[in-house]
Amino acid sequence: MFNRARGLRKVTILGVMAVSLLALLLAACGGGDDPTATPRPTNTPTTAAPSMPDSTDDKMDAPATETPTEAPADLTGSIAIAGSSTVFPISEAVGEEFGKANSGVRVNVASTGTGAGFRAICAGETQVSDASRPVKQSELDTCAEEDIELIEVPVAFDALSVVVNPDNDWARCLSVEELAGIFGPEAQGTVTNWNRVRSDFPDSRLRLYGPTTASGTFDYFTAAVIGEEGAHRGDLDLATEEDPLIAQGVNGSGGGIGYFGLAYFAQYRELVKGVEIRNPDTGACVAPSSENVENGSYQPLARPIFIYVNADMLDTRPEVAAFVDFFLDNAPTIVPEVGYVPLPASVYDWARERISSRATGSVFNQVEPGTSITDALSRIQSSTDDKMDAPATETPTEAPVDLTGSIAIAGSSTVFPISEAMGEEFGKANSGVRVNVAS
Repeated sequence: MFNRARGLRKVTILGVMAVSLLALLLAACGGGDDPTATPRPTNTPTTAAPSMPDSTDDKMDAPATETPTEAPADLTGSIAIAGSSTVFPISEAVGEEFGKANSGVRVNVASTGTGAGFRAICAGETQVSDASRPVKQSELDTCAEEDIELIEVPVAFDALSVVVNPDNDWARCLSVEELAGIFGPEAQGTVTNWNRVRSDFPDSRLRLYGPTTASGTFDYFTAAVIGEEGAHRGDLDLATEEDPLIAQGVNGSGGGIGYFGLAYFAQYRELVKGVEIRNPDTGACVAPSSENVENGSYQPLARPIFIYVNADMLDTRPEVAAFVDFFLDNAPTIVPEVGYVPLPASVYDWARERISSRATGSVFNQVEPGTSITDALSRIQSSTDDKMDAPATETPTEAPVDLTGSIAIAGSSTVFPISEAMGEEFGKANSGVRVNVAS
């Protein structure tokens, strides 16, 4: 079992003590909502994630192996990974453990945002891309222009978590509509105080913190909450790819509100307070937690998160292939330690099959936000089965019209009558083409 909590928790506690001291100093100096009042939190989430239930939903298979699986020995080289800040702590942890088992391989992981991560892998700058949303078709097209194909690998569940200042005692539960009223584009310049969100909320200033437009978390939040990807007010107090800075800003502002991944909420729960989200179907207020992701009640902000792999690298770079195998073998152990929710064992097996068969492209970009991963896979499998079960066409397929030219065929006398007959029928449908068959 890995231990990433020891040093990180010490830093977090020291940060809280420093926050208290700075708050006293600012009060003496007449300070107000200064988002820099809190020392910058640590960059990698601790293991203080919400506890996992003793039993899982019937749809959730038992997790795979609990001990790290070693990759083949004597590997050398380097692996570059960039992308989502949400997925960053998983890839960083996997890279650390992989490096211990393979001292000749260096794994470099950068938190740049999902969109920037796809740009980097399409440019050939990285071999693996972290993503907190499915790849877009336009991004696949950009990669294809560079002869790069991507394999989609789901690695974990996340609960996109809305957080407020610890002193906020009014916004305990918010509906999707209220979130849209806070962060939607129509709110810019008009919804500036909390009482504009709900009349019984106090007349205090809203302070908004969140990811940049390059973030997959931004894309998913806008699609799930506002109903249109990219639709978001542009007057945030701070937009950043550094999730610790979002926690810092919310903590330093009495009216602060922001959102990021579950692992960061788990780490910074001493600095921020989680907001329950009203389930649109049941009306129940549901907290962001591992349990509520697993039981399907945390909607619509529960989501799968991914890595994407340059398919060619699996055949030309043995260290990359070994890393991806190691990632899938050890995700059931590392993912909950970092603070996210592991996938069912059957989904990791499905991902292994995609790797083994070099199945490129995306199936998850066809699924609307808020759909559980098991439901998504069921839909995809059902669609695939329907296509396979569909009878083949029984009528001749006509060629494009207005063809001209000549076709010369020569060879086996055995095959000659077949080609002659085909040529004759083709000529009837395409009078401008002459087919010459010789035995």
